Amino acid sequence: MIKAILVDDEHPSLEKLDKLLKETGTVEVVKKFSQPMEALEYLKENKMDVVFLDIEMPDIDGIELAVRILDFHSGEIVFVTAYNQYAVHAFELHALDYLMKPVTSERLRKTLDRLNKNAKVSPQNKDIKISCFGRFSVTTGSNTIRFRTDKSAELLAFLIDSRGNIVSRSKITDSLWGDFEGDRALIHFNTTLYYVKKAFQSCNVPISIQYNRGSYLLNTNGFDCDYVKFWNFFETTEFPGWEDVKRMEETARLYVGEYLSGWETEWVVVKRMQTEERYIALLHSLAEYYKSIGTYRKAIKWLNEALLYQPLSRSLNYKLMEILLLYNERVLALKQYDFYRSGLAEKFQQAPDDEFEKLFNQ
Repeated sequence: MIKAILVDDEHPSLEKLDKLLKETGTVEVVKKFSQPMEALEYLKENKMDVVFLDIEMPDIDGIELAVRILDFHSGEIVFVTAYNQYAVHAFELHALDYLMKPVTSERLRKTLDRLNKNAKVSPQNKDIKISCFGRFSVTTGSNTIRFRTDKSAELLAFLIDSRGNIVSRSKITDSLWGDFEGDRALIHFNTTLYYVKKAFQSCNVPISIQYNRGSYLLNTNGFDCDYVKFWNFFETTEFPGWEDVKRMEETARLYVGEYLSGWETEWVVVKRMQTEERYIALLHSLAEYYKSIGTYRKAIKWLNEALLYQPLSRSLNYKLMEILLLYNERVLALKQYDFYRSGLAEKFQQAPDDEFEKLFNQ
């Protein structure tokens, strides 16, 4: 027997759906709610196979309620609506189903058939690997999680970027939907957050996005995320941390490409610049360490890595030429100087400063 609860602020709709479900002989309607928040509290303590949820309700609409329910509800959600608007199109691929009012027995049977089919898939607890350097991707085992929209992936990335800190809904909507006003931004946010949770749920993997007084927190415990590991290094190490060069190198190797490559929204560009600067500073420190102990080959290696991202950096080029000369690689140092000089001339119509000439005349 399928265990269900019904949530609808209209009493006649509740009673009609209750009657239709009972007539199927396969559904036990455990409880009916006209107050959405009461349903939410009930689900925290009671597991259901399915929640039939009206979309248009006062105080909190079905979209936002569904988002909160998915924090602890592993069963299915079926949306019920009297309005054939955006909500139908938005959820038809990610909710188990949607029903248009007035609900008919024939249409309800199709929903229950789909519910029974999905119930045959047993949930599996899989590790989640999230890559933020280079192209953004989320994998579970050998499978890649696919998101309904690009904005769904971006919202997840934004929550990951907070690295376990609470972030307000207004900050999220301003960053991701700054072009939309008030309610429109909130609707897009709720819809997109629902997509994120359903994408994970469809692959039977857990994700915890906690809500508290208008703010959200993504629990990254259990995630294997390159970006989180990268920043954790700087938060737990007294930089430059030469006493732990191995960990410095492991952190540097996480940076396999620019942060969230291919995305050009304002918040991404800002965080990309901040992350790249921290990465370059780390490589500077590695090069300085290996220079200090006379291991010039490794110092050169890390400087060349940095130059892939900032090829015309004055400090990187100067440091590389300096170490090449110490390593008795004058020809390579001159080649690097020619590359740097031609790059400055082409892009900025400038020439290297006098310190470079002095470097070669020492």
